[in-house]
Amino acid sequence: MFKYYLYYMFTLVTDMNITIRGINPHFWREVKIKAVKQGITRGQAINFALHQWLQEKDKKKKKSFLEIEPFDYKGEDAKELSMNVDDVLYGWKR
Repeated sequence: MFKYYLYYMFTLVTDMNITIRGINPHFWREVKIKAVKQGITRGQAINFALHQWLQEKDKKKKKSFLEIEPFDYKGEDAKELSMNVDDVLYGWKR
């Protein structure tokens, strides 16, 4: 009897059917296609995605301003970039 109870409880916890509203139909089709290609169910794919998202969220570390690395910006407006930043930050007008 106790084994049956444990099995029943485990099945309830691990084999949950839920309804999620607001899923983009395009994304759902893409999940179905990719899951079939990988030989897994859509539920397994969603569980994997949720697990990855939760792990990523926990690992995100807020960076200090001092930890931001400089980079060499080579856009078309590179020559005026400093002036544009001054305009936005300090309200200076040219």
